[in-house]
Amino acid sequence: MYRFRIGLGLLVALLLGSLSCVQAQPDSVRAALLEERGFSPTHSPRGALWRATAVPGWGQYYNRQYYKIPFVYAGLAGGAYAIYEMNRRYRLFRRANLFVVGEGAPNPYQDFRGDYEQAADRLGAPPGSDVSGRQLRRLRDKYRRWRDLSILGTGLFYALTVLDAYVSAHLLTFDVGQDLALRVRPTGGSTPPEAHSHARAHARAPARASAASAPEASGIGLRLHLRF
Repeated sequence: MYRFRIGLGLLVALLLGSLSCVQAQPDSVRAALLEERGFSPTHSPRGALWRATAVPGWGQYYNRQYYKIPFVYAGLAGGAYAIYEMNRRYRLFRRANLFVVGEGAPNPYQDFRGDYEQAADRLGAPPGSDVSGRQLRRLRDKYRRWRDLSILGTGLFYALTVLDAYVSAHLLTFDVGQDLALRVRPTGGSTPPEAHSHARAHARAPARASAASAPEASGIGLRLHLRF
């Protein structure tokens, strides 16, 4: 239960941190980029954030990322089923343990006999044999822990869908211009013919004479050129 409270606190802090980082109004550059890409100029990360928080998948729909919506509901449905199943098993072994604890004349938990028999059947005990309360308590605590972890995992998944909608709304106006380039080429070994022409062109430039005459390190490697 302590870990569950910690996880819930982290989830709330994550959502509050996201709310404090949103933009109040889109600027003119952002509005122009949104209109260029077919969105309303008032489209904002804040709008995607509160929509995704209110209804699962609404933020993805707001960003026109329709392919993400089935994954959102599939993940939440899987988490909901895990919570339901772990809670059902926890309640089953809890009632079975109460039946064992209350054995006597009369047993105040006589109504839980059916749960006890079902739990014994799950454990593979022969009909009519007794199951120890220690074993029932161990399984009760295990399924209670798994139920709490399922709740925490489902909540974290929901928070990730909210953050996904928020970040995706920001990336809608992320512009990759032609000035951003990356070029990787091998170095070392034999010099290709076209490299000699480049070397002669560099040698003609007085400003680059000292750089052209600098010795290169021997060996084989990669040369990375980033322009932005």
